[in-house]
Amino acid sequence: MRLGLHVSISGKLTRAFDEGRNSRSEALQIFTASPRMWKSAQISEEAAAEFRAEKNDFSPIVVHSSYLINLGSKSPEIREKSLQALLEEVERCKMLGADFLVLHPGGGDENAVTYIAEGLSKALDSAGGVKILLENVAGEGSKVGKNFHELKAIIDETTNGERLGVCFDTCHAFAAGYDLRRKDVWLKLHEEIDATVGFAAVKLVHLNDTKGELGSNLDRHANWTEGKLGVETLKIIRDDPRFSSVPGILETPGDLAARTADLKLCRELLNFEG
Repeated sequence: MRLGLHVSISGKLTRAFDEGRNSRSEALQIFTASPRMWKSAQISEEAAAEFRAEKNDFSPIVVHSSYLINLGSKSPEIREKSLQALLEEVERCKMLGADFLVLHPGGGDENAVTYIAEGLSKALDSAGGVKILLENVAGEGSKVGKNFHELKAIIDETTNGERLGVCFDTCHAFAAGYDLRRKDVWLKLHEEIDATVGFAAVKLVHLNDTKGELGSNLDRHANWTEGKLGVETLKIIRDDPRFSSVPGILETPGDLAARTADLKLCRELLNFEG
């Protein structure tokens, strides 16, 4: 398992690699623009070329899309703005040579699955080699994607949906009712994945502990020494031959030192300390 952090590009895109080296990350995740603003600054060809040249052995390079994107919104205006924002995210990923683009599918409308699939179909037309990953959500409100059955429904309605992948977030799964502290739950999770998207679709794991209780639908990440999942969950992942071979990104809170400590702990508990 290649492990790494979500890192900052504040001030300069290549800051991501400085934080990556300082934290001993192998994989990296970034935002390419503010995740809470519709308007995003253009990335120059020069800056993109510098980023590509400095990637070195960091792999995969993951981009997390804006939190504002909601392809399944009740509002036609929000759906259109979301599609344009997603298309812009795809283009920035292509410029940077990113491997994966992680997306929260959204929701709100009774036809949300259809609307999300329509937006994804258009995004896939221009995605090129960028793999769009649908992330499971915590089950808050009417958002779609709290389990693999819902993610499968989106994939099935998307034109060329077989080109989509999945990012599995441990915090979100626990909040949606999966008690990942139990081995039997992981076995049932295997069965659910096999019956829906297929395990080959799971390209990334977000290794996050959680502040919320089981089934709380609360999307609040925690550091691995302070959350509800704890080291027992990491040990189960260590012993799981399927999940232990999928790259992992930590999105835990705090400054770089706190997040690096989380990464070090994960390496030690997952038996990947070099």
